[in-house]
Amino acid sequence: MRQLEETLVKMDELAAEVVYLRREISDEKARHTKEVAEIEANNQKEMGALNVRITELEKENKRLREIIDKDSSNSGKPPSSDGFKKIFNSREASGKKPGGQKGHKGYGRELYAKPTEVIEHKREVCECGHEIRYKGGYEAKQYVDIEISARITEHRAYSGKCPQCGKRHENLLPDNLINPVTYGDNIKAVTVLLSTEGCVSVNRIKSFLSEVTGGGIEISEGTIINWLNELAGKTAAEIAAIKEKLLASAVNHKDETGIDVGKGTWWLHTLCNKEATYYHADIKRGKEADERMGILPLYRKVLVHDHLSSLTGLDCEHAECNAHILRYLKAAKELQKRKWAEEMISLLVTGHRETVASGLKRLLPPERTAYYEREYERIIESGEAEFKADPSPLRDYNGDDMKLLRRMKLCRREHLLFLSRAEVPFDNNLAERDLRMVKTKSKVSGSFRSPIGAQNFASIKSVLSTAKKTGKNLLLTLKSCFANPIHFSHS
Repeated sequence: MRQLEETLVKMDELAAEVVYLRREISDEKARHTKEVAEIEANNQKEMGALNVRITELEKENKRLREIIDKDSSNSGKPPSSDGFKKIFNSREASGKKPGGQKGHKGYGRELYAKPTEVIEHKREVCECGHEIRYKGGYEAKQYVDIEISARITEHRAYSGKCPQCGKRHENLLPDNLINPVTYGDNIKAVTVLLSTEGCVSVNRIKSFLSEVTGGGIEISEGTIINWLNELAGKTAAEIAAIKEKLLASAVNHKDETGIDVGKGTWWLHTLCNKEATYYHADIKRGKEADERMGILPLYRKVLVHDHLSSLTGLDCEHAECNAHILRYLKAAKELQKRKWAEEMISLLVTGHRETVASGLKRLLPPERTAYYEREYERIIESGEAEFKADPSPLRDYNGDDMKLLRRMKLCRREHLLFLSRAEVPFDNNLAERDLRMVKTKSKVSGSFRSPIGAQNFASIKSVLSTAKKTGKNLLLTLKSCFANPIHFSHS
């Protein structure tokens, strides 16, 4: 019995211990369950943060890749930024061989109508001793060359006395001979032409004149600068006539580009058409500079530009440059893989080809214009639907493709105006061509030393570009400007 009682006591103790252990196990299990739940919650939180970070990094990587993949063919970047990257020509192959096509009018070197000198090769006497008779016909060939020499005319004025009556006579020098050495309009015009049209630097012009004249003409860089300043002060009448042409024009083009002036950046603005060009150098780029140009606030017809926000408030009709849009559409097609961009490229290119099918800009029938307008709207709607249906977490409502889509939706009329108006071009290439020489001058001659130099360059280049477009001789144009009374229009 005693052993049984001891066994029962031990069993009670064991039962109590089992209950205690079960309670401990239950508490430990609850603690572990709580810890696991906390760990899982932390893991979920960290995974969420990591997913957000991964998405952000993917977006950043996508953005950087798009920046790297952008070049002059699919963005507004200049060709000089392409480096060694090969840019494929967007033009479609015509299948024709290079060179002149069958049926085209040929051009050859023709004899000059007014030769400076004529040398007749006519043997007068035959070997037999008789005079040779010629009947009028001859074969002519010309030898063309150029002579550059310094022509220095010295004027001497003497004083004398009449031996008969004793009257003294003082001979006067011509009024245009102010300084001991006065340079003529020819050398001034050539120098200015080299600087503005040839984009030659001042020190190289000085060296060039010395070399081609065999040291006959030695001038300082300051003299060349003075000639540029003088001519710029004599272009007031020509600049006024250019502004009148632009104000009366049915279509004008506007663009600008950055130039280095001193240690800062200025902007060279251009307003132009097929017959006139006006350049304006200004420290500002937007509305203030446009107002100082003095033309755009008064202009009421069609202005072609590159979607500059400062121009949208002008009280005139606007036409967008579709060459820029095609580059941006190409980026949306290649970088964001947007199908609507590919369709829009095809629509704009086809419309442009149809307007110039005969080689000349022509007006499309109303039904064709209406067709392009409907297709344009359809593509915009499909672009919006394509973005909404995109499952990618990287899609961005403020991305370049959606900004472009919203811009094209807002400016539908400006992009399609070339279809309904025969005088409106497809692009703004005319203004871009007029500004191209500025980049050449910057690369060849460097920056402008002062704002006055930049403003003088703009005035002279306005006259030269307009003269070139109207078929005038540039050298004669500059000489006529030097004959004008001086009028300094720049401060």
